[in-house]
Amino acid sequence: MVSFWLLEVLLALAALLVASQYWYIARDRCLSPSLLVVAGMSLLAMAALVGAYRYTIDPGVNGLHRILSGLSGQLTFLLSGLALIWVALKPDLGNRSRPPAYVVLTVATAVAVLLMTDAGPAGRLLSMLGLGAWFATAIIGRLRGGLSALPACLLACGPVLVVVASLLVGTSHVELLGMPRLNWFHLLLALAVLTLLCARPLFEQRKGENGW
Repeated sequence: MVSFWLLEVLLALAALLVASQYWYIARDRCLSPSLLVVAGMSLLAMAALVGAYRYTIDPGVNGLHRILSGLSGQLTFLLSGLALIWVALKPDLGNRSRPPAYVVLTVATAVAVLLMTDAGPAGRLLSMLGLGAWFATAIIGRLRGGLSALPACLLACGPVLVVVASLLVGTSHVELLGMPRLNWFHLLLALAVLTLLCARPLFEQRKGENGW
């Protein structure tokens, strides 16, 4: 059986890989939207690494892990979706400028903290909005020519994988196809996160290219 910590580490590595790639873009081109992806992925990686620490060294960090996981669940996909739809609709806004990203990050974090205690639909609203924006960007990017067919298709698969992991797989320790559902959950999230790399051409577009 694959240990819980191993899939947590895999998820953290996937998130850090995406964060590093968008950090390079943030330095060179589309600063504010890229910084939102970096922030979201960094939060997800932090939650996953604390989870790995919990399963291998100290179960006493369970409370911290729960808080970080809850905050990541609210913010990671919201920030990623906002960044994607941002470059799809307003690529020049916040280009080479940090303050717009700081404003969005501050407001999103404040709302997420307020909603963290809500286990109902309102508590999942931010994440669903981000996933919807993510999916919409894949379609818009393909229609406007910013993405070729395969990257657009893979990018659209990302939010689908997150929904499948959250609603169909879950985080229980009950086995599914020989592996605990919690491990499947983290594996699907890691695959979903990696599809964000397919959106890089949108962030790397120069002003005026392909109508963006």
